[in-house]
Amino acid sequence: MSEQTRRAGPPRKDPAGQDPVGLRESAGLVRGATALLARHWLPLLAIAAASLLVHELISRLAVAAGVVGAVPGFLTLALVPIVSLAALVGMLLVVRSREARRTGLWGVVAAAGSVLVPFLVVYESRGDLRADLIDYARGTLYEQLGTETEIIGMPQIASWLVLGIVIAALIVRAVGARLASDPRVGPAEGPRRSLLHVVAGYAEAVWMTLGAWVLAGVLTGLAAWWSGRALAQAISEGWARVRVNLPSLGAIGDWIVSAVPVVTDAVVTGLVVPISMLTIAVIVYGLQVADTVSPHDVVKAVRRGRWTALTRRVGDAPLRQAWRRLSDTEGRFGALAGGLALVLRSAFAPVLAYCMLFTLLAQADVVVWWLARLVLGWRPELVWDALLVPLGGISELITLVLTVVLTAVFADRLLMRFGAAGQLRVRPRRQGTGSSMNSAGGNSRASTRTESSAASTGTSTSTD
Repeated sequence: MSEQTRRAGPPRKDPAGQDPVGLRESAGLVRGATALLARHWLPLLAIAAASLLVHELISRLAVAAGVVGAVPGFLTLALVPIVSLAALVGMLLVVRSREARRTGLWGVVAAAGSVLVPFLVVYESRGDLRADLIDYARGTLYEQLGTETEIIGMPQIASWLVLGIVIAALIVRAVGARLASDPRVGPAEGPRRSLLHVVAGYAEAVWMTLGAWVLAGVLTGLAAWWSGRALAQAISEGWARVRVNLPSLGAIGDWIVSAVPVVTDAVVTGLVVPISMLTIAVIVYGLQVADTVSPHDVVKAVRRGRWTALTRRVGDAPLRQAWRRLSDTEGRFGALAGGLALVLRSAFAPVLAYCMLFTLLAQADVVVWWLARLVLGWRPELVWDALLVPLGGISELITLVLTVVLTAVFADRLLMRFGAAGQLRVRPRRQGTGSSMNSAGGNSRASTRTESSAASTGTSTSTD
């Protein structure tokens, strides 16, 4: 044996051979999520319950403002989804360790645009975005009928008035962001720049939320618009002749047409929505650690990972750029581009397991209603109508808490793959138990650079 071989020591085992598809790591992350939930279930439930209450109050406030005028009504209505977003971000932040809190609240507010895009995808997937608009229109109409005042027709969501509000919000956002980044306005954490951050974040929320409603309305009316076109009618008549002359081909075509919506819904539910949720957590946590790890160290950490054959296909420059953009709170969607790029380029095998688990947990309402029917047995329809709102609220609370905990653990582990320190706090384990986590916690950068350093749980063990 040569001198160089003796110095190198015994050969290390390849983690890919022990866990080729990441099942063991995924199981460890689920155990980490269980430990995180056991410690933080009470504050998480409190934040989720408070968000439901505030959501209802803001919805009623929007109706009251809508009676006064369309502009104040729409400006208040834009705050309704922001309540759910604030609760989600707050729940992600509350499970962090104290040592991981590097970026202040205004850093997250400045990146509101980047977080809003994936959040609106998740929000609309549950039908909440459209439900908010319907409740606002219905509540405004009922309020006018109840007060016996003159009924004023609510402007269409795709009207010139809404377009003007969106343009004005874009201008306010641009001016506010520029002033907030100007050191002449005041210190970074001073009241003036903090107020400008809030104004810019609110303007960002207004134009993006109203824009999402406009887009949803356009997509809803797209099918009706297309069905009235002459080209669509000609295609329909031609396909009817194909069904008559070639019934087998017509049957295959009808099956494909009917399968497209099902496959599309499955892709959105099982991939797009979970990855959007994971991207939100990566952005929120990435703002805390992006300045602690250099882009060069990120590339080195990825190249040492399990999926080297796959990650070698991704150039070093895209990885470096994605990491730099993750901490870009001044640009329009810099943090979003960086966070999404890191998720897609990480070659992180447990992401697929996360998508499956997230989709299952999102069906918690089915379990809640099943348990309610099992406990209560047969009841008249009026009883179930009365239980609709409370059971729906309980289902939403449980779903939100479980999905947030799962997302936090997987997002933290994904960032650790890039050399970042773990940010979550769970109960520390005793040394010598075989756990790969050290008692000093995940905040030691050197302890999180390799794939095997925290593969068992993917969470840090730092305590308060």
